[in-house]
Amino acid sequence: MVTRPSNDPADHDSSWYGATFGGWPGLPERPRQFVSRPRLLDQLDSEPSASLILVSAPAGTGKTSLVADWASTRTPGRLEWITFDPGDVLWPSFVDALERLGIALPASSAPSGDAGLDPRMRRDLALALASAPDPVTLVVDGYEVSSATVAADLDFLLRHSGHRLRLVLLTRSDPVLPLYRYRLEESMIELRMADLALGDDEAAGLLDQMGVRLTRDSVQELNARTRGWVTGMRFAGKLLLDHDDPDADIGQVMGESGSIAEYLMGEVLADLSPRDLDLLMALSVPDIIEPGLAHALAGEGTDRALSSLAHVNVFLETVPDRRDHYRFHPFFRDLLRAELGYRSPETWALLQRKAAQWYAAEGLLAPAARHHASIGAWEDVARLVTEHDAWAELLLADRTHPLVQVLRAVPADVEAPAAVLVRATLALATREGERFDGEMIRFAAAEGERGTDVDLARARALLLALRAREAADPGEALALADAAEEMRGDLTRRDSALVPLVLATKGIAQVRHGLTADARISLREGAVAADRSGSPSLVVECLGLLALVSCCEGDLAVGSSAAAHAVRAARDAGIAVEDRPAAAEIALAWVAVEHFDLRAATDHLKAAESSRFVLQDPASRTLLALVRSRLRAAQGDRGAAVSGVTAALDALAEADRWLGARLRVELAAWLVARGDVQTARETIDGLDDPTVAGALALVRAQTDLAAGNDAGAALAMGEARDPAAPVAVRVAASLVECARLLRTGSGVQAHRVVLEALVLARPITLRRPFHEAPAPVRQLVLQDRQLAAAHAWLFERSGAPMTRPPVRRPSEPVGPTAPVEQLTEKETEVLGHLAALLTTEEIAAEMYISVNTVRTHVRNILRKLGVSRRNAAVRIARELELLPS
Repeated sequence: MVTRPSNDPADHDSSWYGATFGGWPGLPERPRQFVSRPRLLDQLDSEPSASLILVSAPAGTGKTSLVADWASTRTPGRLEWITFDPGDVLWPSFVDALERLGIALPASSAPSGDAGLDPRMRRDLALALASAPDPVTLVVDGYEVSSATVAADLDFLLRHSGHRLRLVLLTRSDPVLPLYRYRLEESMIELRMADLALGDDEAAGLLDQMGVRLTRDSVQELNARTRGWVTGMRFAGKLLLDHDDPDADIGQVMGESGSIAEYLMGEVLADLSPRDLDLLMALSVPDIIEPGLAHALAGEGTDRALSSLAHVNVFLETVPDRRDHYRFHPFFRDLLRAELGYRSPETWALLQRKAAQWYAAEGLLAPAARHHASIGAWEDVARLVTEHDAWAELLLADRTHPLVQVLRAVPADVEAPAAVLVRATLALATREGERFDGEMIRFAAAEGERGTDVDLARARALLLALRAREAADPGEALALADAAEEMRGDLTRRDSALVPLVLATKGIAQVRHGLTADARISLREGAVAADRSGSPSLVVECLGLLALVSCCEGDLAVGSSAAAHAVRAARDAGIAVEDRPAAAEIALAWVAVEHFDLRAATDHLKAAESSRFVLQDPASRTLLALVRSRLRAAQGDRGAAVSGVTAALDALAEADRWLGARLRVELAAWLVARGDVQTARETIDGLDDPTVAGALALVRAQTDLAAGNDAGAALAMGEARDPAAPVAVRVAASLVECARLLRTGSGVQAHRVVLEALVLARPITLRRPFHEAPAPVRQLVLQDRQLAAAHAWLFERSGAPMTRPPVRRPSEPVGPTAPVEQLTEKETEVLGHLAALLTTEEIAAEMYISVNTVRTHVRNILRKLGVSRRNAAVRIARELELLPS
């Protein structure tokens, strides 16, 4: 027997081969560019007692090179290598190889064909092997053990040779040996296509030997595209040698797959029967062959055939972690598709439709749309959205979503109403108002020609309502939302995402009208419907808006709970902060400001401001400006608070009276705090909105008190402190009343009123009104030791807290302890930071104020304490016990 070089084209190309591996007669030549693979060599050595080594993989995967490297470097005892060509028979070569290994064989000659060994010769061969002094290894390269007779004889020899025979099979299809038994007995080592795939470092080494220099990222990309296929990497390397910038040209090179197609045609397709080729071409239509899809494409029994096809090594493999899903190697899949399209375009189109229908029936719209699009069936693509009520999903998905990518390709000249409405939806999702309006005009014309479709009419009503979310007239928004809700029809029984989208849209319109009680109902129902339909973005939107409405009504507990639930739902669904609706973060910032947790408020506002959620609304945008202004005021910058509210008021549509009323009340409060009483009066002049009655009464009381009109302040205070008013309004009103009483000398009554405010505020940890109360009120709270001790929650550090009162001896009277001008709350806090040796910049960062504001506070501290240096101020403050504890 004359051994021949490998018949594996991945290893046997005169341009790739050079010196032999050496070490054993008959070993194939070493490829000119060869990378040894220790990890695979170790696998071949992993079970020394294994009698069968099976290396089963498609053409071009480097089987021969690997085993030849193992044979020449790992020295597995005496070894003989036999390479077979198509049509060769096994036993003559097999017996000759054993003789060369020194195995004493019986005098009778072996059979000339593959009919099988007679029982006597089989026993004599087994006995001769068992009598050998040392184990021998026989490498059979290129012979496909497809005969049950031959397989039975090989199995007999392996089991009865006393572990003296190790058989190494290099094959493109699994032998018909009882492999399950060898696996069970752990007497087999097997390597397959996935094992032989090049790792990134191995691919880099191969390319480097070919003279191709790529960055690590480029190697990783190229290896991912070739799936580690050795021949594919070699072809890519050859092509890249001709490119000046190989890193930039990887995509172009992978598109030049003519050589690879020729290779696969000659090495794989040529060996397939017409029946197998037809089956493989049919299965190549989808990217992933899922359970049941094979049956839909190629008929009954195909699902069972997949498993056996995977073992025939036609570049078909199971998908990782999904054992019942299969896929072709990309190059082989593309070749099969091209071959099918060339042979029978009609069959190609029919199979694409079958795949689309199967995916649609499974509710997988993106692949269904992709298969329809592959044959230009754009009306069918658009009809998928209609039939599955996928308008909400289409609106909420980002541009990278597979379904959106397919639908964005719907040509502009497709006039079918569903296609027009799809284009309108995509325009709305990208906030292209003019394009949306133009498509809606086209839809009306197309609908007029073809008649009214209920599903499309419902979608049209929804889109118009969504477009009107930001309409200048909230009445128009509410009317369109009502119309969309009437068109819901039987959707409430179908778990459609349209339901929560309609309810959220209606809730926003109701909020803009000041119908907060109605809005709460709509938004609660919307949250439930969104959860039922599996629409986490709409769950987040409905709960976030519900939280904002609750905050507006003064119910911080419900607002905080609903907002936290919304954020948790977004995190559980993996929705990035920038892709979420902003309402929940605005509500959490609102609550944090009321708690005077300025750091948390800042973080929540940053999250809200980063939102790029496709469906915006004036309510969230306006209330975001309001909370931002409150934060600026809490940080000591009332000018920024005034300008922020003023800008939001100017940007608001005149018809948004409810939101406008809230902004006007807020603006008037900051104007009074700045001492601009006249402008504050003008801001609220003529305002008569019952939804802000308590807050309006509070501002009027503050205005009268600032103007010296104590009688008018007392009258307005009664309305603001009404039990029906929100808690925050009642607390703030009590503190204004306390200031009025202190000014009239009614200290005992003032103490009682401030105690009432503390009792009201404590259950919801409401700190902001105390920080923003008139200075005499803050001093009353700070200097009353018993009051401060009973309400320590008020002084807990949370951003820029109220300063604790100085610690005094029991014998000392309550009140100022030194003849110095009283320090303000902010000055006392700055003084504490000076004592901690913080720099001006560090104090500014700690208090969320500017460096110039810190310097102003320091100058005031030095003046009031009568010193010129900071360390002197700290020393005197310690002596007078003015530092915060």
